[in-house]
Amino acid sequence: MKTSTTTTKKPRIFYGWYIVAAAAAINVYGAGVWFYGFPIFYKALLDEFGWTAAAGALVISLSRLEGGLEGPIIGWAVDKFGPRLMAIIGAVITGIGFMVMSDISEFSIGPIRVSSFVAFVLLYAGWMSIGYNTGFGHASMASVNAWFIRKRSRAFAIFSMGAGGSGFTVFLLGYLVDRVGWRDTAFLAGVGIFVIIIPLSLLLRHKPEQYGYLPDGDTPDDLLQGSTDQTPSRSKSQKTIPTDTYDFSVKESLQSFAFWMLILGTGARAFAMTSIVVHQVVYLTEVREIPLVQASAALGGMVSISLIGRLGFGILGDYIDKRHLLIGTILLQAVGVYILMTATTIGTVWVFVVVYGIAYGGAIPVYMAIIGEYFGRKNYATIRGFNQLFHVPTTVVGPVFAGWVYDTTGSYNFAFSVFIVTMLIGVGFIFFARKPIPPIHAQANNQI
Repeated sequence: MKTSTTTTKKPRIFYGWYIVAAAAAINVYGAGVWFYGFPIFYKALLDEFGWTAAAGALVISLSRLEGGLEGPIIGWAVDKFGPRLMAIIGAVITGIGFMVMSDISEFSIGPIRVSSFVAFVLLYAGWMSIGYNTGFGHASMASVNAWFIRKRSRAFAIFSMGAGGSGFTVFLLGYLVDRVGWRDTAFLAGVGIFVIIIPLSLLLRHKPEQYGYLPDGDTPDDLLQGSTDQTPSRSKSQKTIPTDTYDFSVKESLQSFAFWMLILGTGARAFAMTSIVVHQVVYLTEVREIPLVQASAALGGMVSISLIGRLGFGILGDYIDKRHLLIGTILLQAVGVYILMTATTIGTVWVFVVVYGIAYGGAIPVYMAIIGEYFGRKNYATIRGFNQLFHVPTTVVGPVFAGWVYDTTGSYNFAFSVFIVTMLIGVGFIFFARKPIPPIHAQANNQI
């Protein structure tokens, strides 16, 4: 591990934890209003403009397409210019987008008439998606990953709890949409981004070595006392420091078998996961005839309960093989989808909320951490960007497929069955995604 100027005295609280807290708080609000909050706006837009379920789902699918296409570029920008600047830029773009969204309508550009649907697609899946993926996704994740190695999994667990905490934000959105309408709610969401997100973004930093720190809050003395054993210790006397970490280049990552197994496995999960989030409110209100407020509460409850999975599985990821944990979470998600598909009472719906919420939440920090563990810190955002790019087919097709099935059959059962099967297939791919061995030249040059 290469280091620059470092201090030998540990601060009372390692600055990396301030970064984790700031990134988590960013996600409490950001993920709540943009990603998890979309189904709330989505249902209101369906009611106002009369769009089909498939057409509405196309919006979030195209936003995933945009996120995938921009992923490597934005990831490179974060690695190059640092997460703080990119987070601020992303917040400004997203905040303006929500304000403009509040006044969305049909308009004309000369002789060309742009429908309200096309206008919304351009805004939400284009402009706002760029902002969200830049400031709320790549930037915060890269900052957390750069400041931790041994404690990476638990750091991501706390970070991802922010998105889990956005369940309250989702419930608040549902309440506001019901009380003041979706347009005023969208405007307030934009104002909140400027007031909340931008100040928090100022706390993000690039790499600890640039500020006189080492990852995990270690000092040079800790490194001298440590070993190459990466298994987390259970006492201070047994503390170990990973000195054999290697930062894979983007090219080396793309050439590794593990990268593609992870892509295929988590892509299968994403196919189902994105669709369930997008269609859950419509499914509960239209198929199960549950009132919007209760459906919003169920979605918000799922996101909130995911906190248990995020923290629990995230902490376990520092002690147990992350690959095995990821497999377990996906299997539980498949069980959750089956419960939702067969639910006939609100009580059963809440069983789904608990099971799926824990599993869904658990997969997030584990997967964030496994990318860092497998491929290092230096190019994390860029590598994750390519990961996002290769997830485009599943994240785009999944929600549209589910919407098409519902529009055609009046039921989501076939779509949900397909989701269960694809997740089981994904488990098979992840089983073979073992940690890659650094290239021969790195070992020969003693870079690990």
